[in-house]
Amino acid sequence: MKRLSRRPEQIETLNFHAAVDLPSPGEQRRVSDPARVEATVAQFEAGLRDSLESPSRVRGWVSDQLFGLVAADLGGCKLVKQEDAGILFYEDDVKLPDWRLTLVSGENVLVEVKAEDDSRPRRSKLRIAEVARLKRYAELSDCPLYVAVHWVAMSVWTLVPIDDYARVGNHFELDLETAFKRNHMSSLLNDRMIGLRPPLEFRLTMQEAPDTGDATEPNIESQENGTSTLSLLTTGVRMFAADEEMVDESETALVWFLIQHARWPCEEKLQDCGDGVWEMVFTMAPDETNADQGFDIIGALSELYTRMFYSGTTSLNDETTRLMIDVDPGTLPRLVPTDLQSDRLPLWHLWIDPSSTAAAEPLEDWGD
Repeated sequence: MKRLSRRPEQIETLNFHAAVDLPSPGEQRRVSDPARVEATVAQFEAGLRDSLESPSRVRGWVSDQLFGLVAADLGGCKLVKQEDAGILFYEDDVKLPDWRLTLVSGENVLVEVKAEDDSRPRRSKLRIAEVARLKRYAELSDCPLYVAVHWVAMSVWTLVPIDDYARVGNHFELDLETAFKRNHMSSLLNDRMIGLRPPLEFRLTMQEAPDTGDATEPNIESQENGTSTLSLLTTGVRMFAADEEMVDESETALVWFLIQHARWPCEEKLQDCGDGVWEMVFTMAPDETNADQGFDIIGALSELYTRMFYSGTTSLNDETTRLMIDVDPGTLPRLVPTDLQSDRLPLWHLWIDPSSTAAAEPLEDWGD
């Protein structure tokens, strides 16, 4: 799948100018008149600053865009189109969902994206009026409607039919347990859980630097406070999975990707190997392993992609530094191929189907 090249600095700026430049009747100045252009630029700057100063708005926008990237990368779609853009004329009161997906099967589905960014998420909520307007648009489009929930704290996605939301008081909601039971990320988008044998290791091999005799760059120097400085030169990098060293390029690339973005906790230690050789060892393993099963789940592809996205757009202080990453669709299939044949790195691919029983009655049965 390819990304359609856009020219936002040309076409999108014209769209914005047309939307906000509303001159009074009888206006004779050209649309390129400097005063009119400056007024548009001022509105753009004011709107941009207002949005950037609203963390919740930025997080919601990022989750929306991230879902499109995930859907395009997993391989379950032939077309991924942002739906809530452009001009709309309507009779009934409607709300545009965020995405339209054409699946490999040829079926078209609409997806509304919601971000739940509580540190301990429990449920997703939708307003009654919002649900009604979304469903009217889906009916007019003759497409099934799903809700993709980004459980931000866990970097996890669920995709459920909107009818799985249950009426609770003056809103609709979906609890976390039902979201996982009814999740269609695998059945529709080709998402899957990845299992392998722990631990994963990244070993950085280093050699003690030769003593140059320069007092400012000693090999080992003791400090007055009791600490010491050791000068080392990096001589090699090795990757391991379940104590097996990776030798193939595809194996190495996959293990490195997992070490950077998987959910397992990571420990590090510097060990003296003797003869002036040291190793910095980064080890990833689950808190509890299932020896009888023979492998442990390291995460879903959508989860790994999400962690990769945030590593490229968020600082160590959890501040947003970029709104988008420059990556072509197909990253995950290349890194985690289903046809990888390796005795050193056996992989388990688990497609999880949703339960067949909806958690709630259809929304239309609840009324307005």
